[in-house]
Amino acid sequence: MTFDSSFFLDNIERIKKICIMAGSTQMKLQNKVMQIQSKTDNTPLTEADVMSHEIIVHGLKELDASVPIVSEEGFEEDVTFNNFWIVDPLDGTRNYINKGQNYCVNIAFISDNFPIFGAIFIPSKNEFFYGVSGLGAHHIYNNKSQRLNVKDSDTKTVFTSSAMNKKKLDLLSDLISNVKIEKMSSAIKFGYIAQGLGNFYPRFGPTYEWDTAAGQCILEESGGKVVDSSLSRLSYNKNSQYLNKEFFAFSGDSSFWKGVIIHLLQVS
Repeated sequence: MTFDSSFFLDNIERIKKICIMAGSTQMKLQNKVMQIQSKTDNTPLTEADVMSHEIIVHGLKELDASVPIVSEEGFEEDVTFNNFWIVDPLDGTRNYINKGQNYCVNIAFISDNFPIFGAIFIPSKNEFFYGVSGLGAHHIYNNKSQRLNVKDSDTKTVFTSSAMNKKKLDLLSDLISNVKIEKMSSAIKFGYIAQGLGNFYPRFGPTYEWDTAAGQCILEESGGKVVDSSLSRLSYNKNSQYLNKEFFAFSGDSSFWKGVIIHLLQVS
């Protein structure tokens, strides 16, 4: 089957419904006593992760049962595909466990090493972001849809993970005048940059491709960029574990942010 932009537009309401079903389950379980397991990479696993995975896989298979699905909670190493769904059923599990609101559902579609569709749903805020290759990115809230365009964004808000080291944080303050640095969990950061609420997200710790694919498509379709340490567009199917190294997401002046990235990469 050929997966062009019309496929995702035709099915966007069904994909949104899948996200809402998973998110509703997460919210119901968040205030209950959680059974928390530790995965092989020492990241936590909850009942909500597993149930969300099952909801999403079932929903995507109803769209087309022949399409492979790579999910954080279910994938085989050393098995690769040219066209496939990539899913993080509950991105930001630690924040979720700590009763926070910065967790989300990520669903993306990879074709020939790059995301051509991405959706992020934030259950706590009932916000839905999506991007379709060549057709732009949108934000839906209170049943109102907004086209996202950040090419002319001039904000100076930087989103980081909680683990970013102090030397890099200090360098950001030196390089960017009047910068506001906000620590935040999950792929919500991509959506907020696409929405114009910030315009830089540097990431140095390891992540997985299901953490970035949906956000990358949304941000790129809004006019932003996501690059690796060589300043090339972040790609997928890089290795059998679906691991990312450093990446940098930004909007606005590419030459300015690439200069910041080069300086950051020089600091250990």
